[in-house]
Amino acid sequence: MRSLAHNFESYLLENLGISSSLEPWSKENGLPMFLRNLYRFYTCKLLEQPFLVMAARDEDEVTPVTIRKHIERVGKIWQHEVIYLHPILSSYNRKRLIEHKISFVVPGNQMYLPLLGMDLREHIRSIRIAKKKFSPSTQAVILSILYNWKERGITPSQLAKDLNYTKMTMTRAFDEIEAADLVDVSMEWRERVLRFDGDRKSLWEKAFHQLRTPTSQRVKVLGFHNYGNFPMLLAGESALARSSMLVEPQNRIYAVSAETWKAMQLYEGMIKLAIHELNSIEIEIWKYPPELFASNDTVDPFSLFLSLNDTKDERVEMALEELQEKFPW
Repeated sequence: MRSLAHNFESYLLENLGISSSLEPWSKENGLPMFLRNLYRFYTCKLLEQPFLVMAARDEDEVTPVTIRKHIERVGKIWQHEVIYLHPILSSYNRKRLIEHKISFVVPGNQMYLPLLGMDLREHIRSIRIAKKKFSPSTQAVILSILYNWKERGITPSQLAKDLNYTKMTMTRAFDEIEAADLVDVSMEWRERVLRFDGDRKSLWEKAFHQLRTPTSQRVKVLGFHNYGNFPMLLAGESALARSSMLVEPQNRIYAVSAETWKAMQLYEGMIKLAIHELNSIEIEIWKYPPELFASNDTVDPFSLFLSLNDTKDERVEMALEELQEKFPW
């Protein structure tokens, strides 16, 4: 881990002109053994301000919520800012660390030091702020690859049949995917064929910042006593509770397609509400049919994750981390 500390010093000097010297923290032995097994601790001064550098001992990633808890535990001894140092972090975890205002440095890639007013990105290829989000139909194709990939490849006409879209819509989806350089698209017998030879986890991480929430609208309603008349799937926190320790909300949440929602609004017994009442439910209207990749009565895990990704609720964040561990790689 000496090389990681050296890389930290070099990274700050080369990019900020800040000379820093990491020194072993004299009070490290006052920490619990589990923290000393996870990190090496160094002190340093940046722009005359004291910092404690919490350097990961290996490349295994720890969730941002867990990192914050570790920093809080260290804070019982160290009263100043803590910098989390790691050799490599996924784009998702970097985003979450920033949301939690946790200072971190990934030498050669990114540093986030809010106390110094610095957020420097250099070689993060997967994050492009101006990058356009995928259309709902293109997102459906990506999810189809993640769930039901055919090793022999697939054509727009085959996907149109599988996903119930027009061939023209699938052709445009191929254009988006090819432009994003996510998979291989080639011409065979006068028709384009989409092939994917990598692992699904890398595809998810590469496409993540172009994926969007499937939810276009949320509506609270009362009067649906017989839900079986409409194709409705558990969604939101109701679905997340099925895959985590999250407590299920009192008012259930369901996802429907735009087409189903149109039919539901013709139901005379439906009453739209501003706030929840006893026995009311929440309807999420999705940009693509939630039943495309659903399992039993619940929306699929990737779409569920995307629908809740912007949450600021720590309970939901922790539950999403549990959900990630169950992704079907």
